[in-house]
Amino acid sequence: MPERDVLAALKQISRAATIVRPARKVTVLEDVPDNRILECAVSAQADLVVTGDHHLLTLKEFEGIPIVRLADFPRMIPAD
Repeated sequence: MPERDVLAALKQISRAATIVRPARKVTVLEDVPDNRILECAVSAQADLVVTGDHHLLTLKEFEGIPIVRLADFPRMIPAD
């Protein structure tokens, strides 16, 4: 991906990002850090989770939140 596209994507992400402190613990996966990602996604009422993590990707979705590969993410964002 060209650097200008990466910078544009980061700019869009920073505008849409939400900082959360999840109150609920999730223990769906064996990998504790993966569970923290799910906690944050639920707490933030995320539209989707973008990841390259195999464990998260096997879920495909969690509590209605789609989990997608990083490679698929650029096709999901509307062009300016």
